[in-house]
Amino acid sequence: MEIQTAPRHPAPTPWWRLVLFVVIFGPVTLLVLLPIGLGLQRYVMTGDSMGGGLDRGSIAFERVVPVSDLRVGDVITFREPGAVDEDTLVTHRIVAIEADGIRTQGDAEPSPDPWLVRTDSPTLSRVEVTIPWIGWAYLFLEHPQGWVLIAAAAVVLAMLMSRRLRHPSPTVRVLDPVGTREAKP
Repeated sequence: MEIQTAPRHPAPTPWWRLVLFVVIFGPVTLLVLLPIGLGLQRYVMTGDSMGGGLDRGSIAFERVVPVSDLRVGDVITFREPGAVDEDTLVTHRIVAIEADGIRTQGDAEPSPDPWLVRTDSPTLSRVEVTIPWIGWAYLFLEHPQGWVLIAAAAVVLAMLMSRRLRHPSPTVRVLDPVGTREAKP
C-alpha cells in the first residue's frame, strides 16, 4: 500500500492583506513622509486658543518663510516671548504688522496677545495646511498608556494571525494495491 499526498494549490493571497497594508501605511506616508519631502514641518495643536480655526487635536503643516512674506491673517508658530520654558510654541493669527514686531491673537481669544513677536529672526513658520482630528493619535502616543495599548493590540493581532496561518494537515489518499483506484480508508 502506498500513501500519496494530494497535490495542493497555493492559497490565493487574500485581498484583505493588501487593504490592511494600504490602510495602515497610506496615512503614515501621507502624514509623515510626504510633508518632509515637501519641506513642511508638522505641529499638533494642543491648546484651545485657536478654537474654531485650528481646534485641539488638529495637525498644522507649516513652511518656514521669510518675515517679509507674512501678511495680516496668516497663522504663524513662534516661541512665546518671555516664556520660562524655551520649548513653548504658540500658533496664532497675525492681526497687525507693526514697526517693532508682529501682533498676534488666538481665534478663540477676545483680545490680542500681550506681547509682540520680534522679527529678529529672518524667518518664521507659517501654517500652510491643517487636518482636523488626526493629531489626537499623536497626543495619544505621548502617554505611556498609549504605547501599552498599541503593544497589547499588536500582540493580540499577532496571536490571531498565527492561528490563521497554521496549515491544516495535508489530505491523504490511500491507493489500492494495484494502484489503479483510490481505496476507501
